[in-house]
This record gives sequence, C-alpha cells and structure tokens, in this order.
Amino acid sequence: MSQLSGLSDMQSASDQDGHQTRAIPLRKVVILLAGMVAAVLAVVVIAGTAHNPLQTWRIAASGQIVNAFSAHEGVAYAGGDLFQVNQVESAQVCGGICCNVPIAFMITVKPDSYHWWPEGKTCWCKSFFLTHPIAHVGVSGKCTR
Repeated sequence: MSQLSGLSDMQSASDQDGHQTRAIPLRKVVILLAGMVAAVLAVVVIAGTAHNPLQTWRIAASGQIVNAFSAHEGVAYAGGDLFQVNQVESAQVCGGICCNVPIAFMITVKPDSYHWWPEGKTCWCKSFFLTHPIAHVGVSGKCTR
C-alpha cells in the first residue's frame, strides 16, 4: 500500500480527466523493455550482416592474418603501380608484402592490390582504382583489409 496516496500499488486510481487508470507492475515493464532491447539488437545485427558480410580471415598460430588477399592466376592488373619489389618467391609472399605496407615515410598511398610475375620473381604493389585487368602470365589480387 502506498503511504502517499492511500491506495495499494495495484489498486485503480483516476487521472485528472476522471478516466480510470491502472498501475502496471514493474515486472511487466522490465520484461517489455528487455524484449524491446533484444528486438532492436537483433535488427542491428541482421542489418549489419546484410550490409557487410563477415569476412573470412584465417588467423595463424603466430597471430598474423593469412590469406588476407585474393589471388587470380593468369590475370595482370595493368597500371596503378606504386612500387616494385624484386626477388619475391611467390604470389603469396607478394600479396603479403603489398597488403601489409603502411602509409609512412615516402609511401603516401596504401597499396590495395598486387601483381606477381613468376619468370622474373617480380612483385608490383598497386592502387587497384588505377588498374585494369588483362589476361597475362602471373597472379594478381586485391587486399581484403
């Protein structure tokens, strides 16, 4: 029983217009709010997943990201060269180099793609926006992060 109003917590009361009102138990309010929060979170998660699907990066035991780039054999990304690295043993190594170069010192554009030429063991780190794919010997790919 409420000491201020003289009515029990669940007893009916009248509002200023004379209409009957009933107090809602606190437990029902908490359950209703929890349900609303859960619904909003579900919508946010679904919308986020639809907008940006989960990326599948594989984490090696050392904590480094492996295969954080695509690889397309027989395709060269022509143009968009930022810099070249010689004596690179594989397309995997080339992608690993290019996709992990930070913007620092004289590097003002972060490479987001690469092309590796097996005959010369040459790796070109590139800006994908400035490239165009052509059929050519080697492996090209885009960084995924």
